[in-house]
Amino acid sequence: MPQRLSYSLLLLSLPAYILMGYDLERSNFLYLFSIYGSLFIIYFYLIRFPECLNLKTAVFAGMIFRVVFLFCIPNLSDDIYRFIWDGRIQQLGINPFTYTPRQLISIQQDTYLQSIFPHLNSPDYHSVYPQILQAFFRIAVEIAGDSMAATSFILKLIILFFEAGSIFLIIKLLKLNNLNPNGVYIYLLNPLVIIELTGNIHFEAIMIFFILLAAIFISQKKYKTSIAAMVMAIQAKLIPAIGIPLLIREIGFWKTLLYGLACLILFLVISPYLWGGPESYLNFLTSLKLYYGKFEFNGSIYSILRGIGWYKIGHNPIETVSKIMIGLSLGGFALVYYKNRHFLSGMFWLLIVYLLFSAIVHPWYLAALIALSPFVRFRFALLWTALIPLTYITYQTRNYQQNYWIIAFEYSMVLIFLVYEWQIMNKEKSSLRGVKICTIEPSAKTLN
Repeated sequence: MPQRLSYSLLLLSLPAYILMGYDLERSNFLYLFSIYGSLFIIYFYLIRFPECLNLKTAVFAGMIFRVVFLFCIPNLSDDIYRFIWDGRIQQLGINPFTYTPRQLISIQQDTYLQSIFPHLNSPDYHSVYPQILQAFFRIAVEIAGDSMAATSFILKLIILFFEAGSIFLIIKLLKLNNLNPNGVYIYLLNPLVIIELTGNIHFEAIMIFFILLAAIFISQKKYKTSIAAMVMAIQAKLIPAIGIPLLIREIGFWKTLLYGLACLILFLVISPYLWGGPESYLNFLTSLKLYYGKFEFNGSIYSILRGIGWYKIGHNPIETVSKIMIGLSLGGFALVYYKNRHFLSGMFWLLIVYLLFSAIVHPWYLAALIALSPFVRFRFALLWTALIPLTYITYQTRNYQQNYWIIAFEYSMVLIFLVYEWQIMNKEKSSLRGVKICTIEPSAKTLN
């Protein structure tokens, strides 16, 4: 009976994903969250009884859910307009780090750019997307021409390719660490991962693939080979760079320093758009700095400090608070480097610290946590992915006003569940003191 129910729930998920991709507007919050919520109820049942699903069948279903989104324009994110913009200006021979869209639109009369410009969400900022993503943007626009639908399809196809690779690598890593390969269901069937990556074209998918690939090489002690994978992960999103110091315990401080230096050199070598002189490099860094010092969305500790600032000085102290957040993040990173001996679990906790002290936590930022969750015992990140879609309530209003009660509820529930899990594990450790453990089931072993 449970097995039949599991397969029935898989089938029931398919129309829900179709509705999410083809019959939804971001501003229709109740409709959005009802579908999201239904998918998560199914998801939690499926991962609660993973033995009821055949691995090959589950992988097939997970890929079908992603394929469903190939033929629709992203409806929960408008980032696609910037992807097309960056790809188009490269076609025209323009370095994406030379001009902001607003600067360029006044001197460039290209019809396609003129039609895209009104939809850009950050027209006053230079691109923040590194070289590998810029290459994908150009490829997609070169093939698709002036068709947004075709560009969307090509970019989603690229993400689908990396998603398939990540699923394969998670299974491989689980087997390498004597863990149950069914643990891949945590990532494979997670609604947020499916909807936000393939569905809404977010390139965390590429970052995740290369983090996992680097982890495999590191586990095999192929450190030189892992440099290439790590650099490609950083090319997709800069954040994986914080994982490099995790190697100190394994290869020592000086070798880790050389590893990081090699990553930096290789990153710059394969980033020709940054060779355009100091101006291109500075524009890229300035946009990153402005992004993390001017924008805010669904921050946790940041929102608390922001509220205190409003109360004390009467305005939003985002620049000051952002500097405080950087300091707290560095302290948290140092603690993780000291405590963790394993790359995968270390990356999990580094990402937790990063998100905890960030002013911007979009739903798709959690995808990497879900990819790493099979390798740790904690499951609070799964609850977080079910709650963070509540933040789409922000888009009900034209001026995108955040609902801080929703944010407080989201983080409170996650914190409560984290404390609960921590207490359970501490009790387990206490009960095992002085007991000789003879065997460990593959599904129970973790990398903590």
